[in-house]
Amino acid sequence: MIATLPVLTADEIAQRDAAVTGGRCAPHLWPFWPLSQVDRGLWRGLVDDENIARFSVYGLFPETYRVVYGGGDAAVRYDGRSRGRVAIITGQRDGSPVSIVIKPCQSPAEAEIAAIAGELGAGPRQFPSISGFISEEFVEGRFLTDLKPAEATRDRMGSIGRTLGAALCSLHVAGVCYNDATISDQDGRSHVILTSEGSIRLIDFGVALLLRDHPAGLTFHDAYNAARTDPMFRLFRQMAGGGDPQSLGDFISEYGRRLARQTAEEIQERDWRIAQEGLSAIAARLGPVAVEAMRDGLADGRASAAPPGP
Repeated sequence: MIATLPVLTADEIAQRDAAVTGGRCAPHLWPFWPLSQVDRGLWRGLVDDENIARFSVYGLFPETYRVVYGGGDAAVRYDGRSRGRVAIITGQRDGSPVSIVIKPCQSPAEAEIAAIAGELGAGPRQFPSISGFISEEFVEGRFLTDLKPAEATRDRMGSIGRTLGAALCSLHVAGVCYNDATISDQDGRSHVILTSEGSIRLIDFGVALLLRDHPAGLTFHDAYNAARTDPMFRLFRQMAGGGDPQSLGDFISEYGRRLARQTAEEIQERDWRIAQEGLSAIAARLGPVAVEAMRDGLADGRASAAPPGP
């Protein structure tokens, strides 16, 4: 089972923080502090556990537990930009090397959307997780934006475009709008990983939208995520008063009403717009031939994977 976000009250968070700052709880034991009040034996076991000191809560996920406590050599490294700490645990499981990513959910729907993408092969395979976190396979490969110009041949870029187009179509049929930079954003960051098998995977579904029950299922958080990738939102935030909480809330509420008047298919069109923006972002570095080939491939992938009309 992949669960949704946990709910910690401000008081529960403050109690944990106070225990750490007061020296009663080591920082890596922050998530476990309540156990010190209800089960001293279990708490003492956690305090004395070297794996807890190394891996904290990340070693106790269903998929990582066997790796960390299975007797082999396991390691953890941390990464992450806007979503918070992301743990990547590597080791052996059943005699085979494995790498598992643990990261906090960015939205209430992210775990469900990531599971859909994993089942479709458009995103990483998902594992059973702890509430509030995603546990998934680490996708070996390179980001699309790491390609060198000499590697961006017409055939290769066309193939990448077709595969990406088909992946987006499969998500759309499942009621998902990726709603984020795929090929590249303006800072040169991509969410497309080129796998060692020659395919692609999309990673990070933190601002993706689940539209299977649209518009009835539209939430304020959905409207906020949708607005974040709209140029109008960036203009609003730059305006005087754009950072005021009340003004922001009013903007998102109005944006949500506009979304509710659109069909799911109309909202999903933004994925193709964002992809075209990504092509423009890589044009200067990879050149017009590579961009044209990928644009053609994207269109081919969309056409071949689109569901038949009535």
